Amino acid sequence: MNRMRLATGFGAAWTALVLLAHPGTALASARFGQVEPAPGLALHAEAEYTRFIRMTSSARFVALASKPATANTRAADAGQRGDRPVAAVTATGAGQAGYVHFFVIRGPDGVSEVQVGIELPDQRIAWSFPELGAVVSPFIETGVLPAGGKQYEIWHLYGIRPFPDDAAMTALAGALVERIRPWVEARTPYCLVDGARGNCMSCLGFVLRALFPPNRGSNYPGLPRDFWRAGTASKYTTHDLLLYLTGMLDLPNREARLQRISRLALPEDLREDLEALVHVMGAFEQAPAARAGAPQTAPQLRPATPPSTIGTRPQQRRPL
Repeated sequence: MNRMRLATGFGAAWTALVLLAHPGTALASARFGQVEPAPGLALHAEAEYTRFIRMTSSARFVALASKPATANTRAADAGQRGDRPVAAVTATGAGQAGYVHFFVIRGPDGVSEVQVGIELPDQRIAWSFPELGAVVSPFIETGVLPAGGKQYEIWHLYGIRPFPDDAAMTALAGALVERIRPWVEARTPYCLVDGARGNCMSCLGFVLRALFPPNRGSNYPGLPRDFWRAGTASKYTTHDLLLYLTGMLDLPNREARLQRISRLALPEDLREDLEALVHVMGAFEQAPAARAGAPQTAPQLRPATPPSTIGTRPQQRRPL
């Protein structure tokens, strides 16, 4: 599979990722909202796509709106990630239920975005996908997934174990299917940016709710306090998730983060992506509470530029 690397975009927005795919067709299944790609003809890899294409001006970002810190925010496992190994994989596999997988997708408009999903015990991927909403599909390394009458190219990047602790992973694997079942059976629509109301879900919101279930009476993910937004963005992004899962947010500065990356056993693509993201962060960027010496609430939301669009599933889709 052709690999691509995260481009460093100093003075610009977060960069997008682009890869190549195998096209195919898809058959809607009545089994737990599954979408299955059928075999298709392979596309010839184009040389210009063997590395990342810098698209800082046209990148579209999946986000979860910030929320002021409340009782819904769980206690942090402070320091539990910054000194722990990272288990990263390049495909689904036995014993990986709960692993978070990062993809790049490109729709018919030619815009690429990072897409995340979560691996189920049977090695399928659960996610919120454009035009389909909350859905379960087979793992696609490279391929084309038809959705809403459109063709979406998909490229897998890597998967990451979300919790260093074995007990936490066992609990996640055992509860995962029931956590996502209501969203899939309700056909929760996809949207690029979601928030506390939960009438639609971004891929990021879907994964965060699966990892950190909302507290009673809330639909917002019960994020730990050590999950914070890098940079000046007013919304969480898939880049924040990647930095969190790899322990980068636990560390005090760029030097410490780069030293950690050099020590970790990582797929080369993941290593280069992390290095690029760490360089985009401020050299001494820390959690807001660490900077101020006291807990702070999240900043107020700022309007997205340009405004995010909401994609919903066609009403004529077959029942589950």
